[in-house]
Amino acid sequence: MTTPEVERLIERLADKDAQVRRSAAEALGKIGPQASTAVPALGKALRDEDPHVVFDAAFALGRIGGASVPVLVDTLRDGSIALRRRSLEAIRMIGHRAVDAVPALAHSLRDASVEIRCYAAEALRKIGRAAKDAIPELMLALKDDKVDVRRAAAEALGDMGAEAVSPLCKALKDNDPNVRFDAVFALGKIGPAGAGAIPALMEAVQKDVGSVRYIAAEALGNMGAAAEAAVPVLSKALKDNESEVRAAAAKALGRIGKGAVPALVNTLRDEDARVRRRAAMALGRIGADAREAVPALVEMLGDSSLAIEAANALRNIGPAAASAVPRLVELMKKEGDLSRACSDALGAMGKAAVEPLTKVVVGGPPDQRLRALNALNQIGEGAVSAVHVLAECLRDQDERVRFNAARALEKLGTAAAPAASALTRALQDEDEDVRYWAAESLRRIGGQ
Repeated sequence: MTTPEVERLIERLADKDAQVRRSAAEALGKIGPQASTAVPALGKALRDEDPHVVFDAAFALGRIGGASVPVLVDTLRDGSIALRRRSLEAIRMIGHRAVDAVPALAHSLRDASVEIRCYAAEALRKIGRAAKDAIPELMLALKDDKVDVRRAAAEALGDMGAEAVSPLCKALKDNDPNVRFDAVFALGKIGPAGAGAIPALMEAVQKDVGSVRYIAAEALGNMGAAAEAAVPVLSKALKDNESEVRAAAAKALGRIGKGAVPALVNTLRDEDARVRRRAAMALGRIGADAREAVPALVEMLGDSSLAIEAANALRNIGPAAASAVPRLVELMKKEGDLSRACSDALGAMGKAAVEPLTKVVVGGPPDQRLRALNALNQIGEGAVSAVHVLAECLRDQDERVRFNAARALEKLGTAAAPAASALTRALQDEDEDVRYWAAESLRRIGGQ
């Protein structure tokens, strides 16, 4: 339904003053889909003699959305290159809602203008999988004599899903490294559904130029466990001459899984700190299956620039990294971000960390005690052997200690029963939060 405001703006699109026409088009764009009745008038404004009016009219049509598609498609059949470009920009704005424009966009991939061919491919990319009918034309565009068109076609195919894998693999033979880069990047976007490209990507990791080797390693990582066959190739890439390739290979191996652990452990000693960091992060991503990396990660805790990544990796490995507890406790006693990371790591270690953490709670200074209590809190029910120490903490002078102790006791559930008397006294604590968590703990002890 046309509103009075939209009607007024439609009339102003015919004003003699170009600035008035431009302001009207801009205002209609701000209204968006509710200005759909203005589409015919905006379609006429696309042929305005003033280029600024044309720009704002195209933008408005893009903002209005799907209702604009028929008008925009009509302009692709004739008009100047500038007009067709503006129409393609508007279709690109509309994105997946412009699916009815796919046939016209596919036809535009054969336009005499290189610019139009590129814009058409970009519009198809924005429409995504709903534009799969254009894959045959995009395949032809991969053979275009202009590099920019081939690159745009490769990028568009990356949003088409598994059906685009075969043509993208063929694009990996292109004589321009930029086209090969875009084709590999597109395959990486497809992810596990593009597993058919794994052999071609493995070859790219081994033989292509540095930038393509790097992005091919990234793409294999995006395939996840489906790319397990690529582990030997990626492991070899961990010794690539370019650090960027080594870092990408480490990241990819972390996404593929446990078969990559031995190679990643060796990479923790890479000369490049970024590569070592990626290897540690990859091992953490693998988790418990990376238990054989624990000694190397513990050693890495001594590297001040990478110690936090090592602690985070140990946290993700969890109880399987229990042998790291003594070193983590030692570093938790220090100040700074590393101490907090070590506290979180200890919280993931389970029962193995309870006794050493309890000793810190009993005899450490306030900040260390708080970090130890934080770890016990994370351990939860596994910290049952600390119940008496936690009960004693409810009498501490520091309200932060009392608060964290009450929270940790609540996590123990019915196993906190020996602390019931101390928790009952804590119901009278001067701190509201301590009283709250004491009450919650008592409710859990009582089975409520």
